[in-house]
Amino acid sequence: MRRDLILHIGASKTGTSALQRGLFDSAAQLEAAGIGLPYLSRDESLKGILRPFGWRTARGFAEPFDEARVARIGRRLRRTPGDRLLVTNEDLCEARVDRIQRFVDIADDAGLDTRVVLSVRVITSVVPSEWQQFLKHRMTLDYPTFLERLRTREGPWAEHFWQRQDVAATLQRWGSVVGTDRLDVVVTPDRATDPDGLYRHFGALLGFDPTLMSWPTDDINASWGYTEAEVYRRANAALGNRLPSYETDYVPGLRTWLVRGALTRGASARITVPPDAVAWLRDVAHDHVAAVRDAGIRAHGDLDALVPDADAGRPLPELRDDEIAEAAISTIADMAVMQLRARRREESGAAPRRAADVRREQQQPGRP
Repeated sequence: MRRDLILHIGASKTGTSALQRGLFDSAAQLEAAGIGLPYLSRDESLKGILRPFGWRTARGFAEPFDEARVARIGRRLRRTPGDRLLVTNEDLCEARVDRIQRFVDIADDAGLDTRVVLSVRVITSVVPSEWQQFLKHRMTLDYPTFLERLRTREGPWAEHFWQRQDVAATLQRWGSVVGTDRLDVVVTPDRATDPDGLYRHFGALLGFDPTLMSWPTDDINASWGYTEAEVYRRANAALGNRLPSYETDYVPGLRTWLVRGALTRGASARITVPPDAVAWLRDVAHDHVAAVRDAGIRAHGDLDALVPDADAGRPLPELRDDEIAEAAISTIADMAVMQLRARRREESGAAPRRAADVRREQQQPGRP
């Protein structure tokens, strides 16, 4: 008997981290509802699907297939129990048609009919989040330059952004393989006004009761403030071509420490979309909404909420060198503590800890 494979392809910065945390933490509840998860973490899907299909950070599906590892995907899908299966990884939205076709063929050979789900979010929220995400990929563009490159669609970072965030193009690529009748769009509501909206829409689409799931209550993948993000950008610029390998040099040398908490999140003013960028972003959003409606693709949530209000722009916070220096010094201090404690834990076989936990310990009464 054939089964459905629900393939959630992202897009990134649409609440995927929180959604995936809840799904992976609720594997038992999903299994009871007849939904099998072949990959139980982002790391598993990265190693099991993205890497075999040639995906590399900030470059997309740029490498050849690893045929030996690709062959394992079908076996894993076939042996996963469930009336239907669910795979979620936000980087799949970057896939070119040849990769899409290959994955759908593998699923078909495993007795699965692929159904594709794309989550989307208002673009004025996505743009600042993606700038921060690209800093983790060692980008050095300042935020105003990044915005201008997105508007003109010039340069590799703009190309990478639109490969992930052009809703119309993503749906066209995937729809050309699976058919538009096998596509669904889920609108991620504003978390401040509807914190459970994404879970509710996703549950309705997949056919499970979201109230039975273990959803995260903390802010997953929280943003940095503008000052802290600028510290990261300047660190990337200062590194230049040092730490040449992203995976083996840059990630353990810098990214891991900053992401785990040495670079404090939310300490300074939030990054905004300035008023002069809103008009062209509204045009992009209108095009995305029209593409969904014109193709007759099923939408879960309010498509009109994807179009930012005309007055959605806010002036960018001021970047002050003294505040950037203070944040950088604090980051260096936290990295020193984290690295020493990580080394001691490694020697003792204990698990790593985040900088936030270290700071809380240091703030306890009686501690030096």
